[in-house]
Amino acid sequence: MAPETKKVSFDCSVELLERLDKLAQKGDIPRSKMIANVVEIAVDTLEDCQKIGLLQVSLLMRNMGEYLKSWSKKMKEKKDLEGLM
Repeated sequence: MAPETKKVSFDCSVELLERLDKLAQKGDIPRSKMIANVVEIAVDTLEDCQKIGLLQVSLLMRNMGEYLKSWSKKMKEKKDLEGLM
């Protein structure tokens, strides 16, 4: 017997949606099944990371990556502005 399911919705960028659609098409599965598969794998991986203590490290790395990306963008904008002067 199949597990009980419930519909969910979320917002994502058009670019991400297009990427998901391409993958679903290559896998010959509906978009909703592709998303469900990706979410299940991500949750399984995060649970495994949590069990061995890597979840906090992975969250820290993600946050650090986001911070560095933001900082890099600010530095590029600053350099572009200095070039205009």
